[in-house]
Amino acid sequence: MPIQGLRFQAVITVISILVCGALIWNVGNAGRWSQAAASPRAADAPKEIQAPLPPPGNPNAQQPATPPAAPPLPVDPTLVSKVKGEGKVVALTLDDGPWPEWTDKALSLLARYEVKATFCMVGQQAKDHPDLVRKVVAAGHTLCNHTMTHDINLKKKTPEEIHAQMQEALEWIHKASPGTPVRWYRAPGGNWSDEVRQTAASLGMGSLHWTVDTNDWQKPGVDKMLQTVHSQLGPRGVILCHDGGGERTQTIAMLDRLIPELKSAGYTFVTP
Repeated sequence: MPIQGLRFQAVITVISILVCGALIWNVGNAGRWSQAAASPRAADAPKEIQAPLPPPGNPNAQQPATPPAAPPLPVDPTLVSKVKGEGKVVALTLDDGPWPEWTDKALSLLARYEVKATFCMVGQQAKDHPDLVRKVVAAGHTLCNHTMTHDINLKKKTPEEIHAQMQEALEWIHKASPGTPVRWYRAPGGNWSDEVRQTAASLGMGSLHWTVDTNDWQKPGVDKMLQTVHSQLGPRGVILCHDGGGERTQTIAMLDRLIPELKSAGYTFVTP
């Protein structure tokens, strides 16, 4: 073959090698760029993916759901005239307070004899004398709702009025002593009805009556009141007297004799 032919063939071979190499390089790079294009950069990600998780304690973080509170236990609307227990147990109740001077005197006397009583409070008195409410609670006595205004005709009122009298009294008692339970309601004058008892129960209060009425509000004299108590009292009895509603000198004097007499007779003072 002539020399010119060999040179031409060599040139063709070199060109072919160069063209094949270029094609291979382009295909490889095209594959790499295609892979990059298929995986978006972090900066191009949707915003909700980029947002960091809230740190611990973040107030905007969603909290676990709180289990619902257990419903309150139903209250028996049956009228209660005796306390629980066996034998000579007795409950002392004081109505119409809290009252300046006389509630303090009653508290001092009860503390001296180490007796716990139930104070049936009028809402208006609790509103006017919240410090006395707190003193009664601090001494460990039981609270009872005695309506807002001591309405002795409450059972003749509408259901709404009955509810309002009890509810408002509760509110003022709780404003004076937040969180203190008021487990009992007593109808002024002992004027009960089904509506009154059911309303009290709906507000979480039992209906508390009595077995012994000292009639101390009439001021019949200490001896007469003591005679009444001894004639009416039996096991598990509930004694009614007053620390409010007016001047209570006879009541305090009567209790100062009655409590040690009953203790000497074997009675134990309890709360309902």
